[in-house]
Amino acid sequence: MFQILLLFAAMLPAQVETTFTVEFGGKKYEFHIADQDLQKTPAWPATQESPPLSPRRAIDIASKQLAALLPNGKDWRLYSVTLRPMDDRWIYLVDFLEPVRRDNAAQQLSSSFQVVVLMNGVAITPKVSP
Repeated sequence: MFQILLLFAAMLPAQVETTFTVEFGGKKYEFHIADQDLQKTPAWPATQESPPLSPRRAIDIASKQLAALLPNGKDWRLYSVTLRPMDDRWIYLVDFLEPVRRDNAAQQLSSSFQVVVLMNGVAITPKVSP
């Protein structure tokens, strides 16, 4: 019985996943992208000038995700938008900077937070842990 179970497990397709991690406010935010979910997104062929999802739309989607994740997320400002290839698909990495805060020495401090957006317009919901 044990050998049959091992054979069955060996025949299952491997689940490939990519993870992007952000640490902020004493918490860890893990954005997991399963390969099967990525393959459901539109491809961006080399013959097509623009990506399937516009950068502006990706920014809007990421901004809403950030506002849902962090209490002051709507106050963060856009820092950068990156198109990242993942095999034959692409994703957006949208970076935000938190509102500037001052410490006791009058230094300006600001942290960043990255949101992952797929080409089908889905923002990845992170797994949050302490």
